[in-house]
Amino acid sequence: MIRGAIFDMDGTLLDSMCVWEQLSQRYLNKFGIHITRMDYAALEARTQLEGAQYFCQRYPEITETPEQVVAGLDSLICSRYEALAKPRAGVMAFLDALKAHGVRMAVATLTDRKHAEKALRDRDMLDYFEFLLTIEDVGASKRDPLIYHLSAQRLGLPPAQCLVFEDAPYAGETAKNAGFQVCGLAEPWYAADEAQLRAACNFFIEHSFSEVLPVILHEIG
Repeated sequence: MIRGAIFDMDGTLLDSMCVWEQLSQRYLNKFGIHITRMDYAALEARTQLEGAQYFCQRYPEITETPEQVVAGLDSLICSRYEALAKPRAGVMAFLDALKAHGVRMAVATLTDRKHAEKALRDRDMLDYFEFLLTIEDVGASKRDPLIYHLSAQRLGLPPAQCLVFEDAPYAGETAKNAGFQVCGLAEPWYAADEAQLRAACNFFIEHSFSEVLPVILHEIG
């Protein structure tokens, strides 16, 4: 039985992973900084401000304050969302169908709230969801199931009655291990680990949400 749906945003609701491709590197190029794998790993569970503070402490070549770095990144993020991000194929009709069947919906994203809300609002998607939980709310990556459990609690549903939509293999695995049903989406960004995501999924989307709509509607209680 499915009574609730918890959606990741980037790569799931939106075809937007390209927005984030080397984003920090693009901004920090002007300081002659080359970001390492260790840097990317350190950013995983940080807000934008925390990430900017990290960079400013690690790289004295940065001549801006953390707040100025955030402002610069904000401008870059907004311009790239506007130019590059679009709803995933079939997602609008899918959300309409879930809404019509009384499924309660929420967003669980590690994107900062100001960008997540704007990206969804600009594409007429925000009103489908009862709430958004973001990195600012949980302070933990999706290797920890906290964001899913908090979402389920706010929806007033047990994990087993919630379907989590994710494109990241590690996140889908986290949700599955925490007792949620999982619908995975093929995403080129994570192609190397797609088998890991498929193994955690009850449903899987190759190209469009329309592929799974009939079977998911059948599971709605």
